[in-house]
Amino acid sequence: MKGVHLNMKRSFACGLTICLLLSLFCTGCKKDVPNGSSSDFSSAAASSETVLESSSQISGEISSQTGVTSSAPNVSTGVSSRQSSRTPASSSSKQTGSAVPPTSSAEPRKTVRVTIPEGFTFLQVANRLEANGVCTAKEFYKTAQSYSPSSFTVPSSSDRAYKMEGYLYPDTYEFYTNDDPKDVLVKMLNNFRAKAGNITDKQLIVASIIEKESRSSQNAALVASVVYNRLNAGMKLEIDATREYVNKNVTGSPLLSSTGKYAALYNTYKCKALPAGPICNPGSRAIQAAKNPASSEYLFFFYGNDNQNHYSKTYEEHEAAMKKYGVQYG
Repeated sequence: MKGVHLNMKRSFACGLTICLLLSLFCTGCKKDVPNGSSSDFSSAAASSETVLESSSQISGEISSQTGVTSSAPNVSTGVSSRQSSRTPASSSSKQTGSAVPPTSSAEPRKTVRVTIPEGFTFLQVANRLEANGVCTAKEFYKTAQSYSPSSFTVPSSSDRAYKMEGYLYPDTYEFYTNDDPKDVLVKMLNNFRAKAGNITDKQLIVASIIEKESRSSQNAALVASVVYNRLNAGMKLEIDATREYVNKNVTGSPLLSSTGKYAALYNTYKCKALPAGPICNPGSRAIQAAKNPASSEYLFFFYGNDNQNHYSKTYEEHEAAMKKYGVQYG
């Protein structure tokens, strides 16, 4: 009986050992079963995040070939600085880093390409956005008046008719139809920050005048020299384009509730120095000229009937040149 009892103990021990081995073997098998544990889903999620990041990088590299990207800091949190100005301005694209609208059972959102030429005013930009079904001019104006960028400063003053005048960088953009006005604005401001570079508000105002008064890089730099020379001499600028800005974009504007005060603030035949703000949205040529004006002693210029700019050091020379080319003063 003792032998039997001993054998039973040995059998029980062997059985227990076998059970433990089987248990360890099964546990190891579970790790190899695809999609069989929470750790598998974590791996899938991590790879998905990697794919999204890579897609964003690829999109940025493709965009850089079109010349519309920059490493400049963003205007608003969540907008990729590598995002092309040809990418629809949607909140969903900002969240994923991709230009593709969110996938759903609904029809994909329609996009529209909008070109903003150099020298367009805020009113013209707002009207063009509305004409292309992006957002209404009034909503865009309302958003622009209340918005403040985070990466650079746009002066906020009641003396300015349009707060964002000058900061809507001329370019070809792609927006969603019925887009959020804030997304549209941030997209344009990011483009300005990337392409205008470091520019002061004073330089931007000068650039807007240059944009309206010159038609080549050489003339842009010379016009810039006249503007700065007159400012340094304490002379009124007396630039026709500033008076035209008030007449065409301020007086009678459907976006402004009161316009009477702006003539004295923008018309440089009336105000002592620069207008209260930019008179259009200048392009790269005018911006560069404002930053790097030509060196000259000119105090006068005009655009003649020969389709050329003419420059003079004295008022007598200026009068004689205007008479020669059939231009009436004032």
